[in-house]
Amino acid sequence: MNSRLLIAFLCITSLSTGCIIEDDCHSCHPEPARSGDVTFLWTLDGLRCDQARDVYGVNITIPGETLLNNGEYGCSTSGVDGITLHDFAPGTYSFHLEAVDYRGVVVFEGAGTFTINGDARVTIDLAPVGQQESYAYLNWTFPGNQSCSQAGVQAVEIFLDGVRVADPFPCVQGQSTPGLKTGYMSPGNHTISFTAIGFQGEALYYATGPLTTQPYDPVFASYRLTDGGASLSWRFSDGSVNFDCAQIDPAGTMEVGVNLQDVSTGAWVYGNSGDWHPCSGKPIVYRHLRPGNYKISLYAKTSNNVEYRSNPNIGSLQVAADQYPGPNNSLEVVMYRQ
Repeated sequence: MNSRLLIAFLCITSLSTGCIIEDDCHSCHPEPARSGDVTFLWTLDGLRCDQARDVYGVNITIPGETLLNNGEYGCSTSGVDGITLHDFAPGTYSFHLEAVDYRGVVVFEGAGTFTINGDARVTIDLAPVGQQESYAYLNWTFPGNQSCSQAGVQAVEIFLDGVRVADPFPCVQGQSTPGLKTGYMSPGNHTISFTAIGFQGEALYYATGPLTTQPYDPVFASYRLTDGGASLSWRFSDGSVNFDCAQIDPAGTMEVGVNLQDVSTGAWVYGNSGDWHPCSGKPIVYRHLRPGNYKISLYAKTSNNVEYRSNPNIGSLQVAADQYPGPNNSLEVVMYRQ
């Protein structure tokens, strides 16, 4: 027998007059939807009302609703950039906001929806008229949560969807509040890349990640810029016998040119010239490499013009973020006589 029916039966057959049956199935009887107020809080292309001097007021349209004063309101109400509208029945509503100047010309606008089940709040950044795009505030960090100065970073170069965004930005802008404000972008999914640049123009830290924007609604995005490292050494071979530097360069004057090709971009880290070191100066320790895979190219020429090169089909060097020269990313490369 169902437990509730059993309890009811016992109550009926009991001589007690104080038997009460309680229903604890709250989910069986959901609370009815509630009416409420909606509060709009706005900015104007990221500006406050007192900063957007040409804005006189904001007109609100909510289809199917008759609003006080025909929906025309001041840009600020009691010191708040926004307005609270009262007594909406439960449901979902669409809205359109227009910020107008003293002549009634629309200079900023925005649109969206809100749902009433109790009070609701809408926070929106109105965009220049006719423009549904929005922007983002960007922040960045470095290993160990270093500041820009601690990390030795002067500026940050940004690529959006593979296109360089203006000149490098001062690093401190991305460690401020609310962050570096981007230009307007079309709503949707984007890819953003960062390269932190040192005071000598050298690349130090990197990041690549997604950035999603939406109409009239600025987003806040934070990225961790990282680097990696590796250690390279070399020896020489004529195809059957291996040599070290002293055996083919007794005078100690020969240099070895090193270059690394980023597999993901095809770019050579050290351009066309390479990175040159005395032969006996191995191993060479590299830091501040972009995490990823690299093809390795080594070249040397002895004093009597004998050339040695690394095999072009040598396996790639894997550089992991926050990992520096150690057993997993140290490599000795054989250079063959040409």
